[in-house]
Amino acid sequence: MHDSSRFDVAVVGAGPLGAATARHLTDRGASVLIVGPAEPDRFDDHRGVWAGYYDQGRLAHVLEVPLVTSLLATRSIRRFPDLRERSGVEFTAPTHSLCVLPDVSGHPQAAEWFDSSRLVRNAEDLGVAVEQLGEDELRSTYPQLRFAPGHLGLVQRDALIVNPRDLVRAELTAATSAGAVLVRDEVTDVSERADAVLLTTTSGATWRAEQAVMATGAASNATGLLTHPLEMNTFGATVVLVEVPDPNAIDMPAMMYLKSTEDGLDFGGIVMSPLRYPDGRWYIKVSGTSVLDNPLRTADEIAAWVRTGGRQDDIGEARALLGELLPGHELGPARTRPCTVCETATGLPYIDRVDDRTTIVIEGERGVMSADEIGRLAADFTASGTWQDGIPHEVFRAQWSVSG
Repeated sequence: MHDSSRFDVAVVGAGPLGAATARHLTDRGASVLIVGPAEPDRFDDHRGVWAGYYDQGRLAHVLEVPLVTSLLATRSIRRFPDLRERSGVEFTAPTHSLCVLPDVSGHPQAAEWFDSSRLVRNAEDLGVAVEQLGEDELRSTYPQLRFAPGHLGLVQRDALIVNPRDLVRAELTAATSAGAVLVRDEVTDVSERADAVLLTTTSGATWRAEQAVMATGAASNATGLLTHPLEMNTFGATVVLVEVPDPNAIDMPAMMYLKSTEDGLDFGGIVMSPLRYPDGRWYIKVSGTSVLDNPLRTADEIAAWVRTGGRQDDIGEARALLGELLPGHELGPARTRPCTVCETATGLPYIDRVDDRTTIVIEGERGVMSADEIGRLAADFTASGTWQDGIPHEVFRAQWSVSG
């Protein structure tokens, strides 16, 4: 039995990456402390940082750019059955993942996200079946939906919707069942001593560990816990929830809609099939074009953004998109929810050393579907002290701000 005041590893952050890292560290036999606040009951009076996983549905699929992102997701998805069995938590539901995008064969300068052949090659490399649908096939396969002319479809029929809250619950259940200690508090200081890392929390408690893992997500620079800032940008994103009176009346997949308009190529939105939320109601979730419009730098700026509840103009944009996709369907009231996302300088996760005793692990927008694998990589790197995976470590090296 280990000293209850000292651990092999302290994981700062109890979201998807922190929970997954802790779970894999306990699987390696480490004594693990996880410190992170629980989800707040409300956001209109919020102070401090905010997590991005307070939601009911995220896509888990391979229709991603670049290939590394799809590979991380595939590795995670393959372990979902084991995590479900170990935790007793059901956190996935089957869905079609549909990527709708314009035919850009005549646009050689089109962004890589609009390159359907690249997305198909990625899926083929991973052995995942993806169907290509021409404009007529897209219309006949999803007759309830209406898309702008000149658009094509890619569909992965064995994709999943992952409930982020339940994924975190599953990871934490597996970790604590294996001996990890979960403390619902917020770390205010991390300092390195000669023989340990010392953590101090808002409650005044202190904890010691041989090593620490910083899994603080979009708030990593804002927490003040790092000695110098990372090259990353944090944004206040908006989720629009549009109520559905009868979810059985709407037959639609989860989708990414990349549109061609008179103004050029655009990001139409991520639209989730109807999901039941904690209030018992069913909503279609839309994440629209404003996802990177609200840069945030400090904890106060994050808190102020959260208190707004999100960008209210997104409601009109979401309704317009759903009116186009689902003509003739009755939709109920809409409301916004605040979210935070980040983008790294590489567009890929950071899994790297901060110093001799501390590891940083961050993923920006796709951390839910890839969390279990990113957590495994971070756990292996932390416990062994060396990089052991077939993906070169250079892919995940952290970039540090020169100005910091």
